[in-house]
Amino acid sequence: MPHLTVQYTANLDGYDADAALAALNRALAACGHFDELAIKSRAWVLDHYRIGTADRGRAFVHAQLKILPGRSEAVRGDLSAIVLDALRRGLPPHHPSVQLCVEVDELYAPAYAKTVLDANLP
Repeated sequence: MPHLTVQYTANLDGYDADAALAALNRALAACGHFDELAIKSRAWVLDHYRIGTADRGRAFVHAQLKILPGRSEAVRGDLSAIVLDALRRGLPPHHPSVQLCVEVDELYAPAYAKTVLDANLP
């Protein structure tokens, strides 16, 4: 835990999703709320999207951070700010008008299951 999903519009030329995910994972590991090994992230480029009514010139990056329950609103707000800052730093130098969005959601703990299969075990 946590799970981080990033969606970004295809018109962000030069956006390096791999580098962005690496920076996001480092930022989440550094915040002290998560075990580094437990952080899982993924990114999807969106080829089909609309922002308002304009035909072009607008972009967005949306991050959804899913965590187990139990953290205060203040901590969830801090996590949102950490992710937002990392998203901002990951933008290419020249980009269209872009909206950066972050949501922090709690998973329903009784329905969340996880196991780790170590490749080195028989």
